[in-house]
Amino acid sequence: MKLPILLLFLLSSETLGKPYGDDNNDFYSNDDYGNPDSAESVKQETEQVITLTPNFVTEPVNKMVNQGGTIELPCIVDRLEGFVLLWKKGEQILAVSKQIIDNQSDRIKLVQDENDNGNTLVISDAQPEDVGDYSCQVSAYNPKELKHSIRIRVKPEIVAVPSSGIIVAKTGESVTLACEILKGDPTPEVKWRRHERKMPSGEEWIRGLSITYTSVSRHHSGHYICDADNGFGEESLANIKLDVQHAPEIEQEETFIHTGAGDETEVICIVHSSPKASLTWFKDEVPLGTESEFEMNQRGNRHTLLISNIDENKFGKYRCEASNEFGIDSKTTEVSGRAGIAVIKSDPKGMAYEQFSLNWISESFTPITKFKLQYKLRESLEDWKEIEIPASHLDRELYEGSYTLSDLIPASVYLARIASMNDYGYNDYGEAFKFATRGADPIQKPITGTGSASLHQGSLSFLLSVFLLHYVNYL
Repeated sequence: MKLPILLLFLLSSETLGKPYGDDNNDFYSNDDYGNPDSAESVKQETEQVITLTPNFVTEPVNKMVNQGGTIELPCIVDRLEGFVLLWKKGEQILAVSKQIIDNQSDRIKLVQDENDNGNTLVISDAQPEDVGDYSCQVSAYNPKELKHSIRIRVKPEIVAVPSSGIIVAKTGESVTLACEILKGDPTPEVKWRRHERKMPSGEEWIRGLSITYTSVSRHHSGHYICDADNGFGEESLANIKLDVQHAPEIEQEETFIHTGAGDETEVICIVHSSPKASLTWFKDEVPLGTESEFEMNQRGNRHTLLISNIDENKFGKYRCEASNEFGIDSKTTEVSGRAGIAVIKSDPKGMAYEQFSLNWISESFTPITKFKLQYKLRESLEDWKEIEIPASHLDRELYEGSYTLSDLIPASVYLARIASMNDYGYNDYGEAFKFATRGADPIQKPITGTGSASLHQGSLSFLLSVFLLHYVNYL
């Protein structure tokens, strides 16, 4: 059945659009099979037939199709009546008219135009072997051809190197994370990222098949993801877990906790360690057993010591000590009824040449009766000058003090620090506050959450609001 159709196309290509002649070599056009008046009329009729050859409405297609997708190649002309279409891939004939010639694949079909002026060649489940140039020809003495070009995008496939997806290293060693491309066309772009964290150097992701860290630390540990993308639309991922083994490192949330009788507080130590570390709690250098009156809890790498019903016997220095095969680390937190470290509210840049006003606030569960103010020139080797100042009750557990220093040196930077006195005595001085008389510019360190002391959690938000209110009034 297919052979006669092919012969029909070949025959039509030799006759359609071509002038006809008789035995005496007198030629006649398709439109007039009668007697021509002259050679000129034959020429005109021939030109008329040739111009009636269909014109393509469809534009050439040059596109990439995902493997497994569908290829659609349209071939529509302005008028197909009396002509036949032929589809080829390279030199291989795929279809003639409405008939598929290539019976090797059931993936190929023709969808006819609703106006019967052409069709669309449809190839389902696209595969790499479908790559190439496809042409649609119109049967005519001078055949016309429309060419389409198809490329197939192959989904990337990658694997981690090593294939186990696990790398164990020690601090200071060199480590290379790599992945290998098994498949993918065009060649995929490869990026690395770390699960729920930025890369160790701060980037969101890094390009490349591999990454080398010449000296790793615990900050390099984590789950790394190798992502290959060539536009296919589905992710191709490989995972590597990097475990950098190291001695324990402890982070503490507070070094000084101010509390009162009958209160409850927690000492917290966050332990970073690989392999896992064992942890021991101490009070005033005496180990605390699991049967002690203190409650010990652990959630992940966060260790807490709950101290309830606080009295004078529970004040003291609490130490957490973590150890593994690579080393030991420990941190100490003081729990005390002494007042919290005073927070100085003054703008460090003074407006007067020889005077400076200091304003501060402190927290205490028992009344603060007085403050001890010490100050000196920043570069001075002399001892601190000391002044005692009475305290004023501000609100709840908050107390304030103020003092104006005089006889200062113009354009100079000074240091000041304050201790607070309550029923448990003076507390320790906080970090020195830098301030300057007019003409100098102090460099004040920002307040961070890792300072040497903290306020009681119940009064922290209140203290901040008071601080801001006083600061605005001061300005």
